[in-house]
Amino acid sequence: MIRLKTWESIRLRCRRDGEKIKVVARDLSLAPNTVRKYARSEEPPRRKPRPRAHLLDRYQSHIDELIRATPRITAVRIGTYLRANVDGELSIEESTLRKYVAWRRRVLVPKEAFVRASYSAADEAQFDFSPVEVRLAGVLVVVQLFAVRLSYSGRYFARASLRCDQVSLFAGLLTAFMAFDGLPLRAIFDNAKTAVTRVLRGRNRIENAAFREFCGALPLEVNFAAPVKGNEKGGVEGIIGYLQDNFFRPVPSFETLDELNAALAAFCERDAQREHTTHKETIAARFVREQAALRPLPPVLPRSCVTRYARVNKFAEVILDRDVYSVPSRYAHRDVTIEVYESKLRIVLENEAIAEPQRGFGRGERFLDPRHYLELLRHKHRAAEHALVLADGRIPAALHDLLRRYQDDGRASATKRWTEVLSLLAEHAADEVGDAVGHALARGTCDPAAIALLLRQRAAPIPPALLDTGSLPEGARIGVFTVNLNRYSLTELAEGA
Repeated sequence: MIRLKTWESIRLRCRRDGEKIKVVARDLSLAPNTVRKYARSEEPPRRKPRPRAHLLDRYQSHIDELIRATPRITAVRIGTYLRANVDGELSIEESTLRKYVAWRRRVLVPKEAFVRASYSAADEAQFDFSPVEVRLAGVLVVVQLFAVRLSYSGRYFARASLRCDQVSLFAGLLTAFMAFDGLPLRAIFDNAKTAVTRVLRGRNRIENAAFREFCGALPLEVNFAAPVKGNEKGGVEGIIGYLQDNFFRPVPSFETLDELNAALAAFCERDAQREHTTHKETIAARFVREQAALRPLPPVLPRSCVTRYARVNKFAEVILDRDVYSVPSRYAHRDVTIEVYESKLRIVLENEAIAEPQRGFGRGERFLDPRHYLELLRHKHRAAEHALVLADGRIPAALHDLLRRYQDDGRASATKRWTEVLSLLAEHAADEVGDAVGHALARGTCDPAAIALLLRQRAAPIPPALLDTGSLPEGARIGVFTVNLNRYSLTELAEGA
């Protein structure tokens, strides 16, 4: 191949000056055919890089076969296979192997191309969950970030939950659409178990009953993305990544989950003033047009809860997700309905709520209310001493001190007298009963009647009796004598002396 300077000389002499090819060939010591070739060529001569030999070239056919069979196979696994089945003495650095496999993967498995989408107002929304880290009350915990994004305007709503379950999904969707003040035509979601029971061929899915009931009550059409196709809901995926970078890094700190969600809602509202990544206007401006096209919410919104069924055991407890919750003891051995909300439960028997405990998020926790067992303990007062519902700080320490005082006076009647005091928990808060017991013990009494009297006095203190002296006859009125204190000054006392 000739040099660039020689090519330039050939072009000038043959194309510009019209010299004969033989003359130019003789002067440049080139063959006439070579001069003719480069005189006609419009492209300058370029030296093609000669591929460098690589240690792994001899194994290229094996590597290519593995990549074609399993496109996601790792470079480390390929190296292990080559040493085990091809060359047991193969020695190569892992970084070199990774680069070679990445090059062959780019050649054999090119990356997927995508088509940019365009949406109409209120046409579609996308929603998804993602775990993020946050400090709640000083403790580093992992919460589930839920986000909903309207595809046309880019307006989004986000909130955090302690779990990624159906209750959190329903609460997130309901809160988001209430914030948007309307419903889109359809929504895109993953194939999560919170919504899908089974993935069928193509786009067909078997949705679970609770999810279908919730979407039908809104009503909202939900389409599901293809498995391992996050790009089909890339809008909400991008928003979750944006929130992780701009809100959750560095790790924020809040006292409660409600404070975190309030801060997230304020962030979403402020970020609406940001310019849309594709259109040259703000997200808020596009949302004004989209909000007018959203379908109105139904007059009666569905409840963000799921229903479970259980039987109350002989200890007046129901078990849900391995957590134990108490109900009044008179409902033992009855079948109940449990309405599971995001932060509480509602235990229903024959359309009556018999208990509304706080929802547990651990495993094996016990949520026992001493008031549920007061009626039972009146009849089984001897069981009160070792009752689990009265242990582990569920009643004030002063009540345990009272039991020891009764036992010192006589164990035969100790638990009976103690359950009389415990019965006061039915009408008074546990802290109030504990304070009353403490005051009674400080005054040297432990009589249940005295403790009850102290509680009644605190609840309705006796007002001081006021005597209307104006209604009394003149003779019965008390005259007020005014004392002249000047008579007792040191000066007058000295003069009198």
